[in-house]
Amino acid sequence: MCIDYEVDGEPQGRDPQNFVEEILVAGGAAMISHDIPVVASFDDVGAAMEHAIIAQWRTQREINDRDRKLRIGVHLGELDHAIAVMRCANGNQIVFSGTVDSATGGMLDARPMALANIWSDSEPTQLWLSTDSRPDIDGRPLRIPT
Repeated sequence: MCIDYEVDGEPQGRDPQNFVEEILVAGGAAMISHDIPVVASFDDVGAAMEHAIIAQWRTQREINDRDRKLRIGVHLGELDHAIAVMRCANGNQIVFSGTVDSATGGMLDARPMALANIWSDSEPTQLWLSTDSRPDIDGRPLRIPT
């Protein structure tokens, strides 16, 4: 899982990095040092998705910074692929790849958004937008590189 921010204007709330990391670690994540604000690895992809939703929802409710929104990408596989998935997300979006959909048996609340070739070393992947009802999800089109 990779998390970055969409910043529009001057952030008003506290930086959510430590807050989000605490939520993810409590859910069983191992944190990975990286230039991206938050990179986490989970043994269970279902737990990764659940804690992505919790992190998004709690950040929206408890920090409530309209000018800094989480962009979350979840992928089962290589870190550079997870980063590419995250880069397709807008603020207040949780985007995940087809590997996550397959690993969870297609049981996640989600909407298919794009079949995209976001990494050069493989076939296009289906990207999904989490539509879980807890966080406020932004329905804008994904940031697919052209």
